[in-house]
Amino acid sequence: MTIPPAAPPPPTPEPPAPAAEERPRPSGEQLRNLSGLRRTTHASAEGRHIAGVAGGIARHFDVDPLLVRVLLAVSVVFGGAGGIVYAAVWLLVPEDGHEDGVIPVGPPARNLFLWIAGGVAAISLLSDAFGDTGVPWFWLAVVAVIALWYARRDKRDRRRGAAPAAASAPVGDPTGHPSSHPSNHPAAAQRTSYLPAPWAPGSYDPHVSLAPPNRRRRPPLLFGRAVAVAALVMGVLGLLDVLDRVPVPNSAYPAALLVVFGGFLVLGAFWGRAGGLIFLGLIALVALPLTTVDPSTLETGSSIEAHPRSVAALESSYEFGVGAIVLDTSAIDPKTFEGRDLAITSSFGEITVIVPDDATVSVEAKVGALGEAQIFDEKRTDLGGFTMERSRVAGEEGSRPGLADAADLRLTATSDVGAINVYTESDPRAARFTDSTEVVTP
Repeated sequence: MTIPPAAPPPPTPEPPAPAAEERPRPSGEQLRNLSGLRRTTHASAEGRHIAGVAGGIARHFDVDPLLVRVLLAVSVVFGGAGGIVYAAVWLLVPEDGHEDGVIPVGPPARNLFLWIAGGVAAISLLSDAFGDTGVPWFWLAVVAVIALWYARRDKRDRRRGAAPAAASAPVGDPTGHPSSHPSNHPAAAQRTSYLPAPWAPGSYDPHVSLAPPNRRRRPPLLFGRAVAVAALVMGVLGLLDVLDRVPVPNSAYPAALLVVFGGFLVLGAFWGRAGGLIFLGLIALVALPLTTVDPSTLETGSSIEAHPRSVAALESSYEFGVGAIVLDTSAIDPKTFEGRDLAITSSFGEITVIVPDDATVSVEAKVGALGEAQIFDEKRTDLGGFTMERSRVAGEEGSRPGLADAADLRLTATSDVGAINVYTESDPRAARFTDSTEVVTP
């Protein structure tokens, strides 16, 4: 009798693959604390291309690293904002597994400097948007000096704290660690007994609060992609505008944003979630009519231009709030001034006065907060206010400091914020004011 062979054993089932650990979303306090930011390495899930800056920012704020890289690259075109952020993170933020960056500073100082760098980048971005394309190198230098000062101070504090820490170590171990011998711990000899818990071990513990289930809300699938495409479109428009290849009006930027966000909203109706794009589209919709307004066509104040032919037509004082005033006294006979006092006051604007060549004129220019004064051949620009006194004597070349004693005309010009200009009629800069006729525009 033939015995059939035994059946092979059933295959051992493979263990189920471990579920991917779902990282909880950071809280608002964690997002604001930039001292916990770390630059990524090549082994990080976010990857690393240059210095790990974009990956570290993306991991800290729980966003797509591609979105951060696109935003940093595009914002470099707008006032260098992306370069400011990248350099600050590169110098101040340490890599994974390290405590100090290129510039070693403590966590509070690092958090402060990173927020300051972000503010400087925002100022640079806004200044570029409003027409000033200069990078605020002065403020960057100030931040760099403060960062170096903090770094040196932290090093001194660490050196001072190292010696007391070693001196205060308990005796018993030559390495400074406390001995684990029972005689060194009197409290260890006293044993405490506990009553058994009335519940089964591991089933319930009333001293431990029940944590709510971690229900992470799924992020919008299309929001990051839409913002990345919008940033790319803004970068292309800005590059064309800077290179003067194609005339790009200001209204083209919000219009392009509306097209991008609208397209992703339509796409989100069939696939994915496009949460947040409605709000961004509304902002672009509000900005669109604002960018179509030409600021040069707006009436921003009063403009006064006067060309008196005699002293009788010359008023003793002129006052205006916002605007510009041009007062041409070159047609008046200097002998008829007879020590005339003339006062001109402005809150915000430009004051321009033309005086005869053969008249002795003393000028006292007062700038309240910010502005400049061009008095004959002397110029001064300052912040915080100043007073400038100059005199020009008939028959002499140039001007002299101070106020002349026997002046035909004594001029006092005051401006809180603005410019004060006083020229002689033969000055080339006065030619465009002396050729016109008397005009007064309220």
